[in-house]
Amino acid sequence: MICLSLDTTTDISSIALADDDSVLAEYTFAHHRNLSLRLLPNIKQMLSDCQLTMRDLHGIGVSTGPGSFTGLRIGVVTAKTLAQALNIQIAGVTSLNLLAMPFAQIPNVHICPIVKVRKDEAYYCIYKSLDGKLTQISDYGADIIANIIDKLKSVSADRTIFCGDAVLMNVDTINELFGEHAILTPEQYSYPHASLLAKETCRLIKDGKGMDAYSLMPFYIRKSTPEIRLDEACGRQS
Repeated sequence: MICLSLDTTTDISSIALADDDSVLAEYTFAHHRNLSLRLLPNIKQMLSDCQLTMRDLHGIGVSTGPGSFTGLRIGVVTAKTLAQALNIQIAGVTSLNLLAMPFAQIPNVHICPIVKVRKDEAYYCIYKSLDGKLTQISDYGADIIANIIDKLKSVSADRTIFCGDAVLMNVDTINELFGEHAILTPEQYSYPHASLLAKETCRLIKDGKGMDAYSLMPFYIRKSTPEIRLDEACGRQS
């Protein structure tokens, strides 16, 4: 089984190919807001470099969000279109799960991915590593960093790994409010890695957990700023 995966939820996009045994390729690139022009050509180049074609794919994995609204829509539409055209299954995994996955093998820690919404606000979820697996111990949510840390303190006095693209812009707040228990990851953990998603896609499809392309939907958590402003304007007019 060969699976293609793509994550387009942050400023850094990641695409990968994997089979049942190993990762075949992973490309990572800063798209500079021209993702729609670069995504498909990069996918085709990666397939060519691996001496494969679209017809060799058995499944497609995509990060369903949360994250950049524009990037998320481009990634999900691309994945759904390819899956429909190739008549293959698709699997979706949240960006927060993908961010937490690299730390599942570290014992006795909590993991808190934070994906930027704006400067002091982030999408988040709290996980606990247990026997090499992740246990989700909070709902997915969006909140200001101070409130996220309050929620962390209510469930954990242990070391907590913070990862995601909201870490760098909130270093001072995290250190001030969470202190020595905070473990801040380096920049390479600020975005989801498609190589993890590709392997997870192979597993999900083999386990019968894939879906048809029509069923997969993006996971936004909250409305975009333009949608919120439109709702507010309509409310005022009514």
